[in-house]
Amino acid sequence: MITLRYPLLLVVAVPLLIWAWRVIYRWGIPSSRPSGDLARYTSHWIPVLLALVLGLAAAGPEWRSPIRGVAPVVDFAVVLDGSSSMRILDQPDEDRWHAARRTLAQFVLRRPDDRFALILFSAHPVTLSPLTSDHRRLLHMLARLDIDSRDDGTAIGSALMTAVRRLEDSPARSRVILLLTDGVQNRGRVTPLEAAEEARRNGIRIHAVAIGVNGESLVPLEGGGYARLRVEVDHATLQQVAHLTGGESFSAEDPVGLEHSLASVDQLEKTLLPVDPPTEGQPLARWCLLAAVLLALPLAADLAFKRGKRRPAWVEGS
Repeated sequence: MITLRYPLLLVVAVPLLIWAWRVIYRWGIPSSRPSGDLARYTSHWIPVLLALVLGLAAAGPEWRSPIRGVAPVVDFAVVLDGSSSMRILDQPDEDRWHAARRTLAQFVLRRPDDRFALILFSAHPVTLSPLTSDHRRLLHMLARLDIDSRDDGTAIGSALMTAVRRLEDSPARSRVILLLTDGVQNRGRVTPLEAAEEARRNGIRIHAVAIGVNGESLVPLEGGGYARLRVEVDHATLQQVAHLTGGESFSAEDPVGLEHSLASVDQLEKTLLPVDPPTEGQPLARWCLLAAVLLALPLAADLAFKRGKRRPAWVEGS
């Protein structure tokens, strides 16, 4: 199937086509008006065809061919906790923040046909990426992402509501919010249950992953050493949020548990739906330009041949 990347540029070619049809031109300008069929047809059609292929080249024609027949069509909004408690070490060599980013990257790589939005939250939610299928850019963003402790807190409800807004206009039949947090809501005006109710009304499921366990844990300090920080995980609210929307809630006490939780979400969202097959395009503009060159060659040779010669009387009177 042939498509045009810039179809509106064909409008620019219309005046060029009109001029090419009306222009007075005859090959070689013979001494008498050409009477043969070949001379009559070529005198009008070669300039027209030349204008047409140049217009097509400008419009960016592509030959699109299917690359798959069926693809999972799920839009995800990933809601990632960026509060300071995510610095807690659940394993000696990896804190919650690095474990969450690493496992999220693996989750994205396992779903190459889906789109993702990324929302980071602490005291306030921030949309780092709207829905995108550019996984390379998303993974690069995850790798460079860091925690800003200047605006600390946990606004789960506001973050979920932001995710709902990112997904509510999505045309996908499956829309999912993936929430990863290790705390209890202590900031924001919207409660998690209010956001979950809005998600339910929009047909959006929420899968919630609670990271860590209740109690005191070690947090590394910037100058070296460790401090003890007591963190409470609101398992009950996360379970309510997930079940209200038809999703699931998971508990991940360490990085291994987080990997298992995201693997479970991956299996839950494996619905295959028949869709228009994705396609890839092969540019055809170079072939249009080659055709233009071939059409221009006889015109250029003819112009060189009659350069300096007077135009016959029959041309002047046309």
